[in-house]
Amino acid sequence: MSRVYGHRPAARRRTRGHKWPWWLLFGAIAATVLAVSVMRGVYGAGNANTAGGTYTPVGAPAATTTHDHDTVQVAAAATAEPKWTGPLPSGWTMTSFGPLGPADRELLVRVRQAGLWEAPAGQLAQTHSNNARVKEVGAQLATDHHGLDVQVRQVAAQLGVTLPDKPTAEQQGWITELTGKTGADFDTAFANLLRAAHGKVFAVVGSVRSGTRNSLVRSFAQTGVNVVMKHMTLLESIGNVNFAALPTPVGLPSNTAAKPASNTSSGSLNAVWFIAGLALIGCIAVATRVVRGSRASRHRSPAF
Repeated sequence: MSRVYGHRPAARRRTRGHKWPWWLLFGAIAATVLAVSVMRGVYGAGNANTAGGTYTPVGAPAATTTHDHDTVQVAAAATAEPKWTGPLPSGWTMTSFGPLGPADRELLVRVRQAGLWEAPAGQLAQTHSNNARVKEVGAQLATDHHGLDVQVRQVAAQLGVTLPDKPTAEQQGWITELTGKTGADFDTAFANLLRAAHGKVFAVVGSVRSGTRNSLVRSFAQTGVNVVMKHMTLLESIGNVNFAALPTPVGLPSNTAAKPASNTSSGSLNAVWFIAGLALIGCIAVATRVVRGSRASRHRSPAF
């Protein structure tokens, strides 16, 4: 009797009407997940820290730290050889540690010249000051600069950079000024002259550490940043630094505010997610309409 009145065929029709829209939905979800995974693999693998899209360092040199009242630690030698494609800018040379630019050379020269007058200034503190803290700070500066001088000469030799063998005329004048002072006068001149000098070299060290393409210079600049920060703090601890006499900090123009480098991979990945979301919503809408249409047609059809 069931075959005569067609109950089972009607059930089979309802089953077939319910099945295929949900398969469409599940297939859309699976395709979306697969597409996003593939695009994440493609875009996530790119964008190493590059400069103009041409510099790709292989590995990274070990960071070097310094500790208060310790001899400056020699930065770990950078053994990874960076890759550079295309011609070098004017004034640049290629080394086994990557491209070497004018700012890299200036850093090595400035650090060498700083040690040539700051180490003797630290030694002068032992005989020209009556303040125990000034003597302690001076001894630490002298020790650190001796260690840093050994390192900068090693790095310069590896990179083929010629270093000066005496401080600048201005720095020699500072040594002469300190030599002629004693007691509290020496303490004030010592703290302010060396604090101002460290502030100037810190700008150079920080800039090179941020943008150098040379792995050995980067490792050395890391040590330089640590040492200069340490010395500024020690000099300020003496208590008579005239901060009002320091150069006024120069901020970035409002239209060039500091911001991370553009990340093409992030934008592309967001676009992929957006498109995938739209596709998924469209598939759900289509599936819903098909299901509703199927139900409506069943209600209109006679039940056999």
